[in-house]
Amino acid sequence: MIFEGNVDRITSYNEVGQFDIYPMHANFISILKKGLMLYKDHQKLLDIKFEQAILKIKKDVVGIYVGIEELVVE
Repeated sequence: MIFEGNVDRITSYNEVGQFDIYPMHANFISILKKGLMLYKDHQKLLDIKFEQAILKIKKDVVGIYVGIEELVVE
């Protein structure tokens, strides 16, 4: 676990481009690219770099899963 807490905004990137997540965002799943930034009180709190991750938002709770290996089933 890298971070647990409340933030005002999450900024990240997917295949379409940069996007922001604010409180009360709709339920959402996306594959993230590049990394993400967490903001609290209009200040950057954390900048996390990665090549790829999965983001899931459900009922105003955001989960970000980094370092997941591809599982190949034959």
